[in-house]
Amino acid sequence: MQNYQNHQVDLSNCDTEPIHIIGRIQPHGFLLVLDQETLQIEQGSQNIPQFLPFALEELLGKPLSILFPEESATFDPTVPEAQFVVLAKAPFVAYTHVSGDKLVLECEPSAPYPDTQKMQHNTLLYQLHNKLNMVYTLEHAAEAVAHTLRTILAYDRVDVTRFDQEWNTDVIAESRNERLHSFIGHHFPATDIPSPARQLLLHKHVRQIPDVDAQAVEITPYLNPATGKPTNILLSEFRNPSEIHLEYIRNTGVAATISFSIIVKDQLWGVIACHHVEPIYIDVWRRQLCDLVTKAFANTISSMQEKRDQEQFNRFKANEQTLIEHLNKGLGMEKALFDQHPNLLDITESHGAALLLDSSVTTIGKTPPAQEIKEMAQWLSEHVSEGVFYTRQLSQEWPQASTYSDTASGLLALEISRYNQEYLLFFKPEIQETRIWAGNPEKPMLEDQNLHLHPRKSFEQWVEVIRGKSEPWTMNEIEITQILLKDLIAIRLRNQASKLQRLNQELLLNTEQLRTRNAQLEDFAYIISHNLRSPLATIKSLHQFYVAEPGEESAAYAMKNVQRVSDNMSETIDDLNVILKTHLVKQLPHEEVPLAELIEKEAQNLATLIEQTGAQIKTDLEEASIYIPKLYLESILHNFISNALKYRSPDRAPEVLIRSWRTSDDILHLSVADNGLGMDLQRVGDKLFGLYKVFHSHEQSKGLGLYLTKMQVKALGGTIEVESQEGVGTTFTVHFGEIDYNSASRA
Repeated sequence: MQNYQNHQVDLSNCDTEPIHIIGRIQPHGFLLVLDQETLQIEQGSQNIPQFLPFALEELLGKPLSILFPEESATFDPTVPEAQFVVLAKAPFVAYTHVSGDKLVLECEPSAPYPDTQKMQHNTLLYQLHNKLNMVYTLEHAAEAVAHTLRTILAYDRVDVTRFDQEWNTDVIAESRNERLHSFIGHHFPATDIPSPARQLLLHKHVRQIPDVDAQAVEITPYLNPATGKPTNILLSEFRNPSEIHLEYIRNTGVAATISFSIIVKDQLWGVIACHHVEPIYIDVWRRQLCDLVTKAFANTISSMQEKRDQEQFNRFKANEQTLIEHLNKGLGMEKALFDQHPNLLDITESHGAALLLDSSVTTIGKTPPAQEIKEMAQWLSEHVSEGVFYTRQLSQEWPQASTYSDTASGLLALEISRYNQEYLLFFKPEIQETRIWAGNPEKPMLEDQNLHLHPRKSFEQWVEVIRGKSEPWTMNEIEITQILLKDLIAIRLRNQASKLQRLNQELLLNTEQLRTRNAQLEDFAYIISHNLRSPLATIKSLHQFYVAEPGEESAAYAMKNVQRVSDNMSETIDDLNVILKTHLVKQLPHEEVPLAELIEKEAQNLATLIEQTGAQIKTDLEEASIYIPKLYLESILHNFISNALKYRSPDRAPEVLIRSWRTSDDILHLSVADNGLGMDLQRVGDKLFGLYKVFHSHEQSKGLGLYLTKMQVKALGGTIEVESQEGVGTTFTVHFGEIDYNSASRA
């Protein structure tokens, strides 16, 4: 179709049609192209004589002022909106816009706007305002707008249409009379409004074609004499439509159209398309009024969307916060996200979800099998670089997904770790939808001999079954799942940090326990050498006693005491064997130890020394037994008693008092007091319990006993208190802390 100089357009190239340089206008107004600085007329439409008493040739090259009467000063070339002007003493409505360094001036005759019509229009606006405030659905609001516009325009049909994600249009509301059939519920393919036309609708909100069969008017000259190129008239009020579009309109059976762009948040949301059987011209007053109605409708759409989206977002957000609360309470990720209420499915409109984490797949709802989900994760890791990926037709991106389109036509994937193929996935099933088109959207018609493609002529119902597509993903779903993913990663990192901290603490504890056990093993070695020395000394003394006075009586006495001492040694060795076998456990075995029996056993082991020194061992036992590791208590008592005898005063016989008692704070105490040499504690200081520290001259002093005692009491969680005075004696008191000593039955 020839609508340009040297440019042919049909359906094969309409997406790239250069409609901005079409070079023709509709005949209901005229156009002048001016130099922006001098306002000199460089181009004009050939229908100038129908509106002005000049031929176009008389105006080209002349200043615009030639058209203004001397007394007129109303024209302002900087005003982009409509303004009243008087040209050659005739009233016009003028429109101006800048095109490059040119100024495009368009004029149409000024039409009267009677007061009765103003009142009628004000009443319509008032009624529409009340309706829009009372309706709660988009369809009802659109229906009210369609009826209002048809009343204002006196058109045969007004359709309110909405674009989908693929730029197909759906007719969501309609007002019509019997002269035209209904398109309500019908769909029109994206090819009906190609990309250049959609871009124009975004910038030019009102577009009128009063007569589709009107003879187009040429702009002369076609090439601007100053630039040598066609002037861009894309934003022109009167620019002639593409012949493709005009043929399309004729095929629908109408003669006049006017459209109003629905712009919501700076995006082309839809179009109000108005059709009339006969040619009809709509004056500027009604065009502006209908544009105002359309913009009010756009505000209503925005308000409804915001309210609906906010309510949905608030619901999703509340559910997301509950999921995070479950995780913060210590539930595992799978249990918190899948086994509680709400769960993962409650933060989107999806029908299934899956979590791929730590080489496992956890699912809920309707999902593909686990193996297919793993293959999907592999495909995502290899082909999708974005952290968030979503589609309503997965099989188009990944053909293998067509085998489970019933559960996963729609996919929303959020990357946790692409390297480990870890993802959070949401699925939407294939929608079961039958779409009614206004004619076959995929079947243009071949008409001319040159096989140029023309718009379809049939707009009869054409039914399509939608396959392989899901409901689209909303911004709320995409945003809330990203919030969840961020929170999940934060919790996972926090848990990993806590786990590392626990492992570090366990490592430190194990290190300390190992150090303690090594010290215990050393203690055992010292106990063997230290605790067995006195019994061995007693046996040696008994042997010397027999050698000095051999005979049956002395032999019987010696053997009797050797037997008793060896039995005690055997018992000590048995206890050591038990401890050595259990040295890898955290605690030594506890048992109820009768104090009197243990003191008697130590007295027997030290019998020779007690007899030689004339020592007396006395007891005051308010607590008869202690629940404690027997070996340690035996070692503690042995060290205290043997030290009392070893460091006795040369001026008096040794006296040792052993006491036990419990205070009101349930702390058990054990003390061993003697009347021996005593010590200057200020001089000794904290060296008292040091290894190999000796504070009195004695041939058997090795500095091991108090060191071992200190370590053993510490291992039992207790403390040692010392009172001593030189020449008077020493008292060692052990406070056993919070260890439970009450009953052997608790072992």
